[in-house]
Amino acid sequence: MNAQFKQQVQQNLNQNLIADDVWLGSALTSERAAAVLFPFYWHQQEPWVLLTQRHSQLKHHSGQVSFPGGAYENQDKNIRHTALRETKEEIGVSKDRIDLWGFLDSIESISGFYVTPFVGEIKEPENLDLCVDEVERTFGVPFSFFQNKNNRVTHRVKTGGQVSEYAVFEYKDDVIWGLTAQIIVQLVNRLETN
Repeated sequence: MNAQFKQQVQQNLNQNLIADDVWLGSALTSERAAAVLFPFYWHQQEPWVLLTQRHSQLKHHSGQVSFPGGAYENQDKNIRHTALRETKEEIGVSKDRIDLWGFLDSIESISGFYVTPFVGEIKEPENLDLCVDEVERTFGVPFSFFQNKNNRVTHRVKTGGQVSEYAVFEYKDDVIWGLTAQIIVQLVNRLETN
């Protein structure tokens, strides 16, 4: 991966320790802890982001675009281990092929999870082994696509008297929204302000 890009991203990521309760998988409140990997790879001389499409037969979030990841499990040493384990399970990329750069702020999901996004580079992105029960397919998006504000549509929704906003990206035939879009926007915003 281009060293300059890695350094630029890395200096905008959290490097300090995660709060002990989150780090050890108990989250902050009643939500369960979870983690995802925001995986970069180098393609056509620029950084791309690898995304998955969840299997259409899954009970929760079927067919949605997401990052590899999932819930903390008791055998996980910590929440970083969760992100690495889930990446191996879902797309067949072992931890020795992942260079972790840092992490972003955790986000509470509507499904009751407190999700910590880890950011890093995966090596050999063409060499994937998908868990067909969970992942229908993977695809890549140039990171510059997410950085272009013209590609981001902001929707407003009113629930319980409060208005909230969420971002949506449409890349070719794929719609990227929800928690995945929130995580992408968090990194894009950090890079813009520095």
